[in-house]
Amino acid sequence: MSKISMLEAVKIQSRAIIPVVKALEVELGKERAHELVGNAIANSWAELLASRSPERNTHPGEGEPAAEFPVESEVVEHTDDAYALNFTGCRFADYFREIGEPEIGALLTCGVDFAAEAKLRPDWEFARTQTRMQGAAFCDFRWKRKRSAS
Repeated sequence: MSKISMLEAVKIQSRAIIPVVKALEVELGKERAHELVGNAIANSWAELLASRSPERNTHPGEGEPAAEFPVESEVVEHTDDAYALNFTGCRFADYFREIGEPEIGALLTCGVDFAAEAKLRPDWEFARTQTRMQGAAFCDFRWKRKRSAS
């Protein structure tokens, strides 16, 4: 039995999640529906990653980017206290834009980043101001080591 790719797994998930989100939008309004679904997915993903990754606070630039993520990236800064990465290609974004659901795609993919980073790297500040899912040319992932308040 072959292992499915992360992109294929997200496509399968989207087939189940999109109708649920659409129904919740009707009942609760779009903003509240996206808030509830987005938080649930982000917290679930962060917990899963934390359970699989015993190391915390590692430098974001250590190791290889996860090969299973269908993205293209370029490093724009790499120091002991900062790391900046641009995702210049993203097949998740391509897929959700092709099916006309980039907002729900952001809930399933982009929306998990902040919760995951808070769990995995509590001593690092994480920022991202734009995504390919939102139509930007690249996703701008930025990390800075927090300074202790001593």
